[in-house]
Amino acid sequence: MKVTKITRTNPVAKHSRNKSGAGYHKDKTKYDRKQMKIDTESIASKLDRLVLLEKMQENCNSPSLWFSYEEEILQIKEDLENADY
Repeated sequence: MKVTKITRTNPVAKHSRNKSGAGYHKDKTKYDRKQMKIDTESIASKLDRLVLLEKMQENCNSPSLWFSYEEEILQIKEDLENADY
């Protein structure tokens, strides 16, 4: 008698293989999750981050941290100037 190893099937993959979005995506622009997450930062969250960075910069004791905060603040301000309201 031959002993075979019992393997479990993946129920999610089993039931979702015929659904839309399953399988190989040839065009990376249509299915790039990382890019979607980067572009979806809202204006409100940028403003919140701007206020937080300015407060952190005020309470900072290190010159190198102060300049890194300043660079991030300038980048956010530039993004907000180019944003569509």
